[in-house]
Amino acid sequence: MTICIGHIETRVVDFPVRMQGAIVSSLGRHTSSRYVVVTVRDESGACGYGEATTAPIWSGESAETAKWMIDSILAPLIVGAHFDHPSDAVALFDRTVHGNSFGKASVDIALWDLWARKQNKSVSSLIGDREPAASVPTRVSIGAYPPDETVRLAVEFWETGVRTLKFKTGVPGIDDVARLRAVRERLGDDPIFTIDANGAHATADDAVAAIEALAPFNLAVAEQPTRRDRLSVLADVRRRSPVPIMADEAVFTPEELREALDLEAVDILSIYPGKNGGFTHSLAMAKLAQQAGKPCAIGSNLETDLGQAPHVCLAASLPAFPVDELACDLIGSLFYAQSAVTPPIAFERGRVALPTGPGFGVTPNV
Repeated sequence: MTICIGHIETRVVDFPVRMQGAIVSSLGRHTSSRYVVVTVRDESGACGYGEATTAPIWSGESAETAKWMIDSILAPLIVGAHFDHPSDAVALFDRTVHGNSFGKASVDIALWDLWARKQNKSVSSLIGDREPAASVPTRVSIGAYPPDETVRLAVEFWETGVRTLKFKTGVPGIDDVARLRAVRERLGDDPIFTIDANGAHATADDAVAAIEALAPFNLAVAEQPTRRDRLSVLADVRRRSPVPIMADEAVFTPEELREALDLEAVDILSIYPGKNGGFTHSLAMAKLAQQAGKPCAIGSNLETDLGQAPHVCLAASLPAFPVDELACDLIGSLFYAQSAVTPPIAFERGRVALPTGPGFGVTPNV
């Protein structure tokens, strides 16, 4: 299916976040979701949609810089061009722009959406080698709050049906041992616990000590304990850790994944298109991780339903994501009061439904 790009439209939008329980981590507090909505039209007027979930502390992009980059650099590369496959465009983006992963991903996602819609097929049906799962279990991030507030949030999320709780850790002044102990005392052994330090620990010794202190609470995963730019330190932690290590900030690109595998720095890989610079790259990285025997889970930059639809598609469609053993970060319904798409993505008893319909199955309503 050949598509010819006629026009690209970008809009900066603000999505109100539920402030009660807003995510607090070693990177700060997520109080605002100021993102870019991308619409790609072909010559016939058919549309595909994407979202750039920009956060300067995460990838160095703001909504305004991403919009400028798309309008001024990426759009001129592809408007008027013909593509037999959406992945052809991301190669142009990578040769022209360094980094800016979320901006590039938003256009790549919109191209995938358009390409599948033109065929009246879902992206899931075009990428998967198995029958897609109807829904995917989510885990939820609990910010680095004192024990009482941590317990309140854990109970609230548990009562929605979420069975995997991810605790943000490594924030100065917050007693993580007391927090996890308090939740275990309240909810017992049933919840699956994971931790995410967001690169808070500068040394392997510090990271291992922090993991060992929390390991008695039966941790399934320790995510990104060390800084993103030191894969060798992460590899040292993995060799010494009593808990499986998930790489997130340390692995943005396929090249970084190859290095992480060479260094044996990772047990589990956090993947999602915004971080990876496109749905195209996420697909390739999931397949590479699977070949290396490393399971994958979807990560998150607090996407709305528009950005989350490609995430559910990946997790539901690819065997690289063992979703019934490793829940994914599909948390939009828990942090936004209203959906950004029509129809809203269904959330029920801790599971997020795979949208049906052509493309990624959703259309922005903002």
